[in-house]
Amino acid sequence: MTSALPAERVAHLLLTAGYRRLAEPLQVAGLAFSVAGAFVGGDRSADLVVIGDMATSGERGVVQQIEGIARALDVVRSHRPLTSVIVGPRPIGKALEALSQVSRVLAVEEAGDEPELRDRLAILLPIELPASLGQDRDVSGIAQVATTDDPFVAELIQASALSEAAVRRHFHDALMGAAASPATDEQDPSE
Repeated sequence: MTSALPAERVAHLLLTAGYRRLAEPLQVAGLAFSVAGAFVGGDRSADLVVIGDMATSGERGVVQQIEGIARALDVVRSHRPLTSVIVGPRPIGKALEALSQVSRVLAVEEAGDEPELRDRLAILLPIELPASLGQDRDVSGIAQVATTDDPFVAELIQASALSEAAVRRHFHDALMGAAASPATDEQDPSE
């Protein structure tokens, strides 16, 4: 993978992390933007990630592209955060300031190997947890281990046997119910 162009290496890493590649040229608000790559996050990320290649487009070209995309997103009132992944020479001075005003900037330059590239893009990538060190630390059997008198916790454990989505729904419903019910523990103002 080290022989590929830097923009291709970033694209490959984002694709393997679950991002979806957008058609090129990138279309926003009826305008076409020629960028080295554009991606949207999957379930866990709402980011629009744009790859700007300083080596091929030049500093001024990349800045104009990113600023144009940011303006177009504003026009369509998008709530999607814009992240600029800059490959090639690192932007400095006014170029970096201009990019930082309209997007989150991740400069990967010419990251030498995949671990270094992963480090520079870590904020966009899922966290990789180490494998369990032993059976005594495995929590997959929590339904048998956990005993509680709290009915809510018991319901969450039951939902965990179904799916992550079931746990999220149950927890969300409980939060919404708590927010909708009036507070019963109001303090006496004279205290």
